[in-house]
This record gives sequence, structure tokens and C-alpha cells, in this order.
Amino acid sequence: MNDLLKYFFKFFLLTITFNFYGKVNAVEEREIDSENKVIKILYRYEITDSDVNPTFEEDYTTLMSEYFRNKNKDNPEIRDYEIKIDIYKYSSANYSYLDTEQTGYMVFEGDMVKFMRKKKYDMMIIDDRILYNDLALMQTYLIEDFFWILNPSIELFIDFAEFYDRNEFYFHDKEVFNDALYKNKIYGLPYELDFDLIYYHNNDDLSNDLVEKMSSLTWNELWEALKNNSYPLTISLGDDDDLLNFVIEYANNHYTLNKEYDKNYFNIFYNDTAHEFFETFVNLILDISEGDVGNSLYLYQNDAFLNFINGDSSLLKTKASHYKVLNQLENVSASLPPKNIGALIEKYLVVNRKSDIPTEILSEVALQLTSKDFQIFRAENFGSIPTFDLSQKESDEDIQRYCQQHSQMCDYLEKLNRLNIKEFFKSRYSPSYYEIEYMLPPLLRDNIEYHDIDRIIYNFKNIKELESTQILGYAIASWVVTIITALFAIQTIYEVYKYRDHPYLKVVSPKFCIAILVGCFMNIFKIVLRLPPYANIKARLFFLYNTISYNLIYIPMFAIAFRVYRIYSSKSIISKSLSNKYLAIAIIFLITIWGIYRAVISFVDYMYYMTHGDIDRSRFPMYEYVLYDEDHLIYENYMYFIFIVLNLFISGTGKKARKFGSLSYTFIIFIYNIHEYVSEEIILFAKDDCFGGVFLFLSIYNCILNLVCIYLLVGCRILYVKLNPNLKVNNQTDLKEFIPLELTRMGFKHTKERVKRLSSISYIKSRRDSKRGSVSSSSPNTIVVSGTNNNATYSRNQSQTGTVTSSNNKV
Repeated sequence: MNDLLKYFFKFFLLTITFNFYGKVNAVEEREIDSENKVIKILYRYEITDSDVNPTFEEDYTTLMSEYFRNKNKDNPEIRDYEIKIDIYKYSSANYSYLDTEQTGYMVFEGDMVKFMRKKKYDMMIIDDRILYNDLALMQTYLIEDFFWILNPSIELFIDFAEFYDRNEFYFHDKEVFNDALYKNKIYGLPYELDFDLIYYHNNDDLSNDLVEKMSSLTWNELWEALKNNSYPLTISLGDDDDLLNFVIEYANNHYTLNKEYDKNYFNIFYNDTAHEFFETFVNLILDISEGDVGNSLYLYQNDAFLNFINGDSSLLKTKASHYKVLNQLENVSASLPPKNIGALIEKYLVVNRKSDIPTEILSEVALQLTSKDFQIFRAENFGSIPTFDLSQKESDEDIQRYCQQHSQMCDYLEKLNRLNIKEFFKSRYSPSYYEIEYMLPPLLRDNIEYHDIDRIIYNFKNIKELESTQILGYAIASWVVTIITALFAIQTIYEVYKYRDHPYLKVVSPKFCIAILVGCFMNIFKIVLRLPPYANIKARLFFLYNTISYNLIYIPMFAIAFRVYRIYSSKSIISKSLSNKYLAIAIIFLITIWGIYRAVISFVDYMYYMTHGDIDRSRFPMYEYVLYDEDHLIYENYMYFIFIVLNLFISGTGKKARKFGSLSYTFIIFIYNIHEYVSEEIILFAKDDCFGGVFLFLSIYNCILNLVCIYLLVGCRILYVKLNPNLKVNNQTDLKEFIPLELTRMGFKHTKERVKRLSSISYIKSRRDSKRGSVSSSSPNTIVVSGTNNNATYSRNQSQTGTVTSSNNKV
């Protein structure tokens, strides 16, 4: 026992000691962190550029930190802070999309999300192909599936508009700054620019001559001139950005592709001339690559640079930011690409929303790092290209000084016919740019290698078009069928209202039936409402539309079943005075509550379109919202409750439930639930080449199904009523007699015999009246029904005398 106490005492002392030292160390660490406040910044740099500028990483991290420290030594708010820049060595060469479904672009996006979430970095420098690459009307499923986040750009980055007025950013290029805006919010500050130049050996007469003509040459003409003089050329297309840039630059050599000139400019990639265009493009790469396209498609910047230095290539297409380094080489000069057309790369500084450093400090540091002073410093030391608005070079001293010291670069910027690649691919129904950058370059590279022109066209077409935008004829036919069906539904609603006092309708409450019919009417349009146009407001309204249509069907059906249950369970005669007031109040209350609940979700929650499929398949939009899982669980259980209780009331009517139509009601609910799921699955998984026919079939199927449900609900009763329009009910009538209306062959036979008897009564009365030469004027010819239990008496009112009875007739 004593030994046990000793061990316990030692353990207790050790625990206290460890806790004490742990707390001391934690305090020391916090004191160290507070003394050396470090703002960590991640800068993406292509690893293939390291051969061009091997000292960049060391120079950039050291000189930037020193300049920041010297700049803020007298700033009381920031002088205690330091910046630490890490270089992210980006490369597309280490990944194979076809083997691993990974690309360098995808890996960087994932690392960015991970670093921001874990607060590893307070800031990042990213380009325009990362910023807002997740935002579009038709969002891609890839980001959420890969990174468990929907919109990294607005969920992870702070909004600078909360801290600064736009006038603070007057010196930035207007287009570059506007590309940093999203709904009047500023999630990134312009940091620097880049674009491609053509570097050449200026001691060669042919090269000098071609450069003089470069603004008027196309890539085909440039290559022909080199080939005819046996000059070699290599183009590095191994990097995904370089491949996309080259495709779009080449297209702009031959077409004027901008929205101001032609809003449908993108159609050239899949219209009648697309095959000829891509054939010419692929043949150019094949010719430059000397018969093996892999020599270009898998060539990276570092290899192209070595080829140029060693004389294996007459020209080098690489970044303008390398101009400072390459211009120092002997006999090397630069020119803009053919026709002065080049893709502009815009880089932005973003701040981590989750950082532990105060947002005010981070925003102030971000403003400094993107200021004119810092941009000029980076231009002088690293060859970076500022984001200046060159139209202000005469009025702004700093911009003027930069253009005086870097006149050639300013000249390039002013003459460059800029291409914004992300904006180039943007259209109304195009996917998020992430999907394009992630999927298109590997697919394009693979299809070029195998000379599959049709597949290239298919991929480009899927960027702009959805499955539903390519079936105009089938869409029109679907609308025609739907409208005709809707007219039948409207006619049925009118018939129910017209014959609302007939006992066969009165027993199931015409008002409730009309509500159900309105729900069926709305359901008729559900398929065709999935056709374009698409907009966020349409997604919100369609969500609410679904809620109202289902509630108009299920809840009044529940009320009818409850009403019939009351009639059957009542031991006394329940006449037409049976009130629907409380049932109506309950129905309105439930529909209103669920309508408000769904309306709040619809207009408060973030709702968007998510495409099923991608650019390598076909895309079809489905609306989604953030609270889908929670809301779907609640709403599904609510519908299950309605379904179960409805069937309990129906079964509570006993053996006569079958005559009331319990099977019909159950069938309607079951069919609507299954129909929604089956229709959606068929739409999503229909093949491209038959999608239009499938959609038309679904539209017809949906219309027929709704007509069947309408008939099972009230159609058979209306059919009987139209054969007996004058049948009325008095206050002593037992409504139990009018609940059963069998839909079987025997039921129709029974109804037919019933009509014959009623007709014979009418015929006898007519002959009697004609013999007497008098016609009752006090009351119209009306069949009055009264009776109890299973015996009914039918009599015709006459102005004077005459009664016809019939007993032991079941309705």
C-alpha cells in the first residue's frame, strides 16, 4: 500500500512539473512570436523558369524582405512586422492527367486551399486564372469534390473594399483592376503582369527581317518563312498555360475574336469551319515538331531555353518578365508575338481571411506591396512588369519615370493586343474556369497527339453549350405537348368548379380537389421548366415552385382522405352541411408554413447551378444550395409523414376504402415520388446523340402521367357527373352513398345501369307531362336524392303531383 502511494505521489509531481514547463514554453513561444511578428507570403514561380533565372528565389526573398523592413522602420504600426516570402515551385511536368487525373494546376489549387485553411500563409500571390476560377453561373463539381469547398475565392480571401476606397488604386490599369472585382468587392490587389515575347538572335538577317514584319505575320507565315530557309523552331507546349495561350493566340491570328465584334465568336471552335481550323492548327504543330507532335506537346520552358541558347531553335517564346535576364545575353533581342497578339497574365495579392494577424495590419501591408514604389522596386531588381495605367504616364511622375527607364517594356505593353484567357472562355453557360484549365489542356494535348479533331471540337463545344441548349426542335415540341396537356388540366378544373354541387364531387370536397388539380397543373410543367434560359433567380423560383406544387397535391389529398374517414366513421347522417372550414384553414396553414420555410431557404441560402457532367462529357444544369442535405432530410421526413397518415386515414374507411379509391390515392403519391427521381436520372444519364428524343419522350410521359393522376383523382367522377348533371342532394342525404365509385368493369356496368334507370324515370315523367299538357314552372327538372345506409330513393319534384321511387339501389 505504501509503495502504491509513493508511485502515485511521484506521478503527481511529474504531471505538475510537465504542465509547468509546458506552460512556460508556450508563454516563451508566444513572446517570441510577438517580438518577431512574421507575415508569411507564398509566391508561385514556375520551376521551369529557374534555368532562365537561377538566382531568382534567393534574390527575391532576401531583397523584398530588406526593402519592406527599410520602408517601414519609421511606421509605428508595421515596424515590428517582417515579411517572409516562400517560393512555390510550380510545374505541370510532374503530373499526368490521363494516369492520375492530376495536373499542376489542380495540385496548386489544393495546396492553396490547404495552406489557407491551416493558416500556414497570411498572403499569396496568385494569377487571374486562380482568382475567381470557381465562380460562374454553371459551377463545376470538381472543386467541391476535390477540396471540400465551393468558392475558395470568396470564402478564403478578405475583401479589400472594406478597408480602402477605390481611389486608392487609381494608378492600376483599369482592365486589370476590374478583373479583381466581384460584385463590387475586391478580393485581390493587382501585383504584377506578364506576357509572352519572342526572343531571337539579332545577328541574323532573316530573324531581323521577320521581326520587322511580325505585327502582320501569322504563326503559319512565320513558320513557312523559317522552314523555307531551313531555320529550326521549337515551341514549348508542355505547360498547360502555354498550350492554352498558343491555341487562342493562333485562333486570333485568323479571326477577330472579341465580344465587341461578335458576341458569338466562340462558335468558330465548333461550327462548320471548326474542323478545317483545327486541322490546320494540328498540322502546324506536326510540321514544327518534324512529324512527332510530342516534341512540342511535352517540351517545357527550360528545354526550349536550352534549345535556343544552343542554336537548336531560331526563336524562343517565353515570358516578358525574363527580358531583364535574356536581354543581357549576347545578340539576343525580343519582339511581340505574331500580329502583336499575346495572352496577358495578371497576378494578384490575396489575404487569408483565417490569418491570426489583424486584418487591418494585413490590408495595410498588402496595400504597400502593391504600391507604385514596390512595383518599381521589383521591376528594377527582378524584371517584374508593373500593373500601371500607361495612359497616365504623362501626368503621373512615378509611371513616367518607369517608362523612361523601361521604355521598351512600356512600348510592348502599349502595342500588345491583349488576350485575357479566362475571359475568352467565359460565356453565359460556360463552366467555372477551374474546369477548363484543369481538363482542357490535357484533353487537347491527348487529342492532338492522336489527331482526333472531332473530339477536340466536342470538348470546345461543351465549354459553351449545355445538352439542353442544343435541342431546339425537341424543346419546341415538348412545350407544345405540355401546353396542350395543361389546357386539359384547366378544363378539368373548370368542370370540377362547374359541378361542385353534385354529390359525387361534393363528397370529396371540390375546393380541395381544385387545389390538387392546380398542383397537378404545375407538375405538368416541371420537365420543360428544366430547359433554358437559366438564371439564379430561376433556380430560386423553381425550388419554390416544386415546394408549392407538391404541397398542393399532398396536403389537400390528406384533407380529403380525412373528410371521407369522418363520413365513414360517423354513425349519423352527414349532409352537405358538413363544414370544410377547419380543414381549409389547416391546409392553408400548412402550405403557408412550408412555403415560407422554403422561400427563406430559396432567397437567403446560397443557391447555384451545378452541372452534371463536364467538358469531356455533356453538361446538364441542376440547382443546388448549401443547406441541401439538412433541408432535404427535413422535407423528406415531412413528406413521409403525410404519406403514412394519408394511408392510415384511407385504410380506416374499412372494406369500402377500395370503392372510395384508396388504391388510386396511394398510386398517385407513389407515382409522383418515383416519377421525380426516375425523370431526373434519365435526363442526367441520357447520351448526347439521343438527348433531344429522350427529353421529348420524358415530356410526353410526364404529361400522360399527370393526366392519369387527374383522372384517378376526379376524372372518373366528372365523367359520371356529366352523364347526370341534374343530380342534387338534400339535407337528409347520407353522403356515404356517394363515396364509392368503382373504376373496374363491374363499376362501369353498374354506373351504366344506373344511368338507364335515371333515364327511364325522366322518360316516364316527360310522357306524363306531355299528356297533361302542363310543364312545371316552379322548379326545374331535378333528381332529388335522399336515403339512409344502403337504400336510396330518387324522386322528381313536380309543380303539382307525381312521384317516382326506386329502392335498394346502391350508388
